[in-house]
Amino acid sequence: MPERFVVLDAMGVLYRHGNVVRSVLIPYLRDHGCTRTEVDIRDAYRRCTLGEISTSELWALLGVSATADDADYCQRHQLTQDAPQLLREVRQAGITPWVLTNDAAPWSERLRHRFGLGGWVERWFVSSEIGARKPDPAAYRALLAQPGLDPTRTIFVDDRPPNLVAARSAGFQPVLLHSDDTDAHPERDFQPPVVHSMAELTSYLVEAT
Repeated sequence: MPERFVVLDAMGVLYRHGNVVRSVLIPYLRDHGCTRTEVDIRDAYRRCTLGEISTSELWALLGVSATADDADYCQRHQLTQDAPQLLREVRQAGITPWVLTNDAAPWSERLRHRFGLGGWVERWFVSSEIGARKPDPAAYRALLAQPGLDPTRTIFVDDRPPNLVAARSAGFQPVLLHSDDTDAHPERDFQPPVVHSMAELTSYLVEAT
């Protein structure tokens, strides 16, 4: 029988905040005296998560390199309740978890180690390393290029509907985990299965096997 996979988003799924710029990065920068506009911050973040600039260059570009650093910033993130249990149970059910995340590689690595997720997730696909952010089709092609993955047997979990529309177009089975950021990204005439907690998602994934 072909191997079954689940592809999980990080921000808004494994980690609590869906809009990480608004909820984590901007407050962190303001605490460090950053006076750049939100537009400037979002532009720098996008460039960083595409791998165009490093995280050190981001701090310098936003005027906080004297006090801000990756380790301190990553302390602001919060784990979604029961995320480790979800990963453990899907592995026990014979499902292989991967992560596709819009993030900077140094931050992604720090967070997975901080929260002990590295041992449960087989592969991490980080936008700064693959050079594409969801919902760019190139991000999904990075998954499809991996041997053994059949998108028709792979559930794709995200908290932003546009990312799931793109996942469906790539052949994946979309599931929406409703987060604090979901309603800000509506998609007309798109009604995937919806779950509201890690417990609901775990049940859905295990029963889907």
